[in-house]
Amino acid sequence: MELLVISLSLWLLQWHAARADSIIHIGAIFEQNAIRDDEVFQLAVSDLSLNDDILQSERITYSIKLIEPNNPFQAVQEGKPLMSLIN
Repeated sequence: MELLVISLSLWLLQWHAARADSIIHIGAIFEQNAIRDDEVFQLAVSDLSLNDDILQSERITYSIKLIEPNNPFQAVQEGKPLMSLIN
């Protein structure tokens, strides 16, 4: 599940970067018991934001949704608003 979320997030990052927007918004869905994954995600976004070699004029924002463990239905429901970011 976490791999899917990270893959989706990276795809959103690439898609927004291709549009050359100045704000790149990425989203992640984590199970409530995956606090460490949440922290790692936030640190990765911070590191990426501070790297001028990768992002020169863009700013990264992010959304994190926490869901109940082993609840794929809730993951789909929480993912719908994140997917609306690409419209």
